[in-house]
Amino acid sequence: MFVRKVSIPFAARSVLQRTLHSNRVLYSQPDTTKPTETKPADSKVAETKPAESKLAESKSADSKPAQPTPVDPKTPSPEPKKTQEPDDEKIEYFGNTRFPKFRAKPRRTITPGDAIGQATPTVKPAPQTLKEQAQQKWRDILSPEKNLESRARIIHDIGHSYFQDIVDLRDNGDKLFEAPKQLIRSSKAHYLPSVSGKTLAGQKTDVIDLCRGKTTLLTVNFNKFSELHTNSFIDPFEAAFADSEDAQVVRLNIEENWAKAMVLQMCLPYLRRHTPKDRHANYLIHYGDVEGLRKSMGIANSLIGYVFLIDKELRVRWYGNGLAVMSEAQSMVMLTQRLIPNKKK
Repeated sequence: MFVRKVSIPFAARSVLQRTLHSNRVLYSQPDTTKPTETKPADSKVAETKPAESKLAESKSADSKPAQPTPVDPKTPSPEPKKTQEPDDEKIEYFGNTRFPKFRAKPRRTITPGDAIGQATPTVKPAPQTLKEQAQQKWRDILSPEKNLESRARIIHDIGHSYFQDIVDLRDNGDKLFEAPKQLIRSSKAHYLPSVSGKTLAGQKTDVIDLCRGKTTLLTVNFNKFSELHTNSFIDPFEAAFADSEDAQVVRLNIEENWAKAMVLQMCLPYLRRHTPKDRHANYLIHYGDVEGLRKSMGIANSLIGYVFLIDKELRVRWYGNGLAVMSEAQSMVMLTQRLIPNKKK
């Protein structure tokens, strides 16, 4: 058999030899990456010890039966731990879903007979020019106190749901409490807050200007539904004091939502047409936020109508809400007669 010799160049031969030598050295060294498992020399002895201890325990258990521990009848038995009921049983869900039903917040009502309003009478500021108004607006922007007030108002608006009053009306009814049967003492009564607006007659004025000098039944409405409540108080009041010059009715219509305010402005001709002309001067419309009036006058739900009996010094002497019952209407007429001075003939 003929074998042909292949000649390899010297440079290639030296490279091949170095490669083979390096591989031989690499594979001959031990692998240090893997941990070596070293078994202790006395492992057999350690394995036998647990077995012997188990055997001894079993023998002692067979020889000596377990005796029950004596219980002293005088010592009270430990009370069983009370398992806390899961909150899922207290939460109502929509059907079989995991979406909980909305719960109305508890009503923050006032106690009937407590004084409501502001502690001091309203002092009207002097009229300002446009420059003074701009300067005052700039000072309010830079004022830390005003910023904190606006921040608290925003937080309150975020936490107040649009449907909260509807759920509260559904669960608790359209009456917060029954009106008191006595007047608030003049020494303890508080004053009516200031709310500016425009009457149906087109005059810009304030509610304190309309109520000053006469015994006034002031009604506060936020929507059409609440007019049913206030009308139940207005009808007996007007029937009893139709001929009196010292008693009057002032209606305050409030719209806080700017979008609804635009709709209300477009509906003003309809409102004027369906309101008697002799009531246009005492029908005041206010656009904007009235959070101060809500807190001071105890207005907890905007879907309910509210009535307040104001004396000549602008002090709140009596109040009611919701649909009037017979006893409330009688108390209102009787208390109003006490506030009207008797004219000598």
